[in-house]
Amino acid sequence: MTYEGFAAAWPSREGPFADKLNSDPKYVVSTTLEDPQWENSTVIGGDVVDAVSKLKHDTEGAILVAGSGTLVRTLLEANLVDELRLMVFPTILGRGKRLFPDGIDRLKLKLAETRTVGPDGVQIQTYRRAE
Repeated sequence: MTYEGFAAAWPSREGPFADKLNSDPKYVVSTTLEDPQWENSTVIGGDVVDAVSKLKHDTEGAILVAGSGTLVRTLLEANLVDELRLMVFPTILGRGKRLFPDGIDRLKLKLAETRTVGPDGVQIQTYRRAE
């Protein structure tokens, strides 16, 4: 679902951020998508942990995950996440999906950066693995 939204919105946009997003390689984890039309998109449809492990080994720079809690949980369980960037909205829902499900071993993190954005006070918190 994230891919469809991004692929519908970003190819027609202009500017430095849009140019980078459109030209950078994109890896789409999907069991249904076979032929992505967005420039530089590749589908990962098999063993996600194996594929991301290879990407992490073969890719220089950061690999970002946008919009998939399920994928992030899978990568956390496989110990493939070095940094988490969490957006904390000043809203209490009282229910919803857990970000970190049962089954993930204890993960020691260190707050690396925090900043507040927007008029509502959304916080972006960056955590890295603690040594």
